[in-house]
Amino acid sequence: MPFSFISEGFKFYKNSFYSFTIKTFPVFLLIGISTSAGETFLNDERFFTWGALFFIFTNMFLNPFIAVLSVLLVNDLISDSLKETIGYYLVSLQIFFKLFILSLVLSLITLIGLFLFIIPGIYLASRLILAPFFLIIENCKIVEALDKSWQTTGTQQIQFVYLLLLYWFVLLIPYFLAIFLLSVMLINEGATKIPFFINIGLNSILSYFQMVLMAFPLLFVFKGVRASV
Repeated sequence: MPFSFISEGFKFYKNSFYSFTIKTFPVFLLIGISTSAGETFLNDERFFTWGALFFIFTNMFLNPFIAVLSVLLVNDLISDSLKETIGYYLVSLQIFFKLFILSLVLSLITLIGLFLFIIPGIYLASRLILAPFFLIIENCKIVEALDKSWQTTGTQQIQFVYLLLLYWFVLLIPYFLAIFLLSVMLINEGATKIPFFINIGLNSILSYFQMVLMAFPLLFVFKGVRASV
């Protein structure tokens, strides 16, 4: 069952927190700066173009780059075969664009399914949830990664639907918590906008949390299910 691997992933994160964080920290900080700068510029008509460029840079480059970096790093931490950090950065540069295209394809498939009375979108997303790991770890092509995910999740379909819903739910918790804390902070201080440096910290933490969920519990699900096939 996919859920039996989730606790293993979180336990491993507890033991490898320092190694993972110290090697990925620069990229998460850069994501925080880029996201915050983009939000600031987009709210100013004079710098709207710069805001759009920061938005594109973050979503087309930084987010898929850190996803590849995180999964590769944790995969080697699991097998106790950690290499030089620069090697992970170089490999991530080679793969990140494929992951970006795959993410677009997955988003499009899910959105089409959600428009078809929601349930088809959830089902399709659950069957393709492992595609990024096939692409990153096994260096599959995009279509091959989608096909392998579909085949791998075929024997426990309902379990992967539950896994997807849990993943989406847990992923939303920090966003709602951040919005709540910021609302309280702004009301108490009488401010009208979030201080830039606080915004950097929040965006960095939110990105970090998202990658932890992907690179630990979901990766452990992938490896566990893959080993049982």
